[in-house]
Amino acid sequence: MRRYELSFQKNIRDLGGLETFDGRKIKYGRIYRGGALGKVNKEDIKVVYSFGLTDIIDFRGVDEFLARPDYKFLGVNYHSFPVIEEKVREDNKDDGNLLWFVDNGVSGFEHLRLSYREFVTTKKAIRAYRHFFRILLEEGRSVYFHCSQGKDRAGFAAYLVEIALGVPVDTALADYLSTNIAMEKKIDGLLAQVEGKEFCSEQYKQDLRDVFAAKLEYISESINLMNELYGSSMNFIEKILGVDVERLRTLYLE
Repeated sequence: MRRYELSFQKNIRDLGGLETFDGRKIKYGRIYRGGALGKVNKEDIKVVYSFGLTDIIDFRGVDEFLARPDYKFLGVNYHSFPVIEEKVREDNKDDGNLLWFVDNGVSGFEHLRLSYREFVTTKKAIRAYRHFFRILLEEGRSVYFHCSQGKDRAGFAAYLVEIALGVPVDTALADYLSTNIAMEKKIDGLLAQVEGKEFCSEQYKQDLRDVFAAKLEYISESINLMNELYGSSMNFIEKILGVDVERLRTLYLE
């Protein structure tokens, strides 16, 4: 697996090289995961073009996209497949509270835990992931998929792709958690940004860490719910999302 960093976006990686249970590997240069591609400079643009992408898939909500749209890369198809509708900061929201979108009385940990349940149960999320796999199943695709930070909605999508391709669960979970390599510096920067603010209690700091981290407890909510409702993650992928797993493996494994 190869990691890439842009000036503003540190959580990008090529899923290529991950091994499957039968000894094959995901092809390099075909499936990339990451965060939003809005604040790009000239060097960032060169890096993204070097991926040879045919498609960019955005899992953010419509309001998120409108507030911070991706850069338009010439010759690359852009798809908006909202998984959930996250709140977006109002123009007059200037108190610096980075967790303003978390409902009152709900911890950051609980906010993320509930979100991961939505990935498996809501019509909107299921529709988004169906469309995502529909693009992947087309011939000759090189796809970059993302949400805001490349952590949750995209993280769950990466887990589904890896399981569908036959990557062992432990390896898929390790990839999910490796997002924290990129997020640790971001969290430190965010904590420094709010230090000294009136609202910045110890609980607030913990909530911020929980919201911006990838945790096994979060994705376990999705996995356990897929097991409970559909029997397994693979059943969810094949029966609910309608994925032709054999075709997917033919396209993306070597």
